[in-house]
Amino acid sequence: MTTTWSRAAWAALGLAWACTAVSQPVYKWVDAEGRTHYGSQLPTDQADAGQIKVSPNGSSGAGSGRFGEERNPDGTKKLPKQVREMADGVAKGLSKVDSKEVPLSCAAAVDNIRSQVDTMVENGQKNVKGGYITQAQFDATAGKFREARTHATVADCQASTGRSKAMYQCMSNSYNHLIGCAEKHKP
Repeated sequence: MTTTWSRAAWAALGLAWACTAVSQPVYKWVDAEGRTHYGSQLPTDQADAGQIKVSPNGSSGAGSGRFGEERNPDGTKKLPKQVREMADGVAKGLSKVDSKEVPLSCAAAVDNIRSQVDTMVENGQKNVKGGYITQAQFDATAGKFREARTHATVADCQASTGRSKAMYQCMSNSYNHLIGCAEKHKP
């Protein structure tokens, strides 16, 4: 983009919301080498993959409730261990960039950027409602996301050079996430 994409800003903003309780399905599986993976899509080659049920309060459903909830110093809820592990796995997956390069498509890149920003803002709102982040944290971050979203345009993509063009190229691939592309193409 002709506007500055800050790797640290995108990564911090995205991970702040990607690593908290989310409302989409999450799958857990173990690969042939014994490594545990988490993802939002059911892997086609993993027969043993199972969906993890995460309730809106971030628990797996066992023994949850207001009594005995652990809180962070800022008053927000602490994520249960299972959710933290899942979030770490999701964050790791979002940071990966598909090695297959696709042709630059400004329309696809802009659509991918905008839809991913919208999803992260929506998840941030849910995390405020669920008590996992403060309204002030959301407001500070959401404004930056929304501003960056307005700069993602087909015209900006077409005029981009250098790292900005590489960022749009990366986001042309529907398998890539904004976090991974931002990390790979940092200014």
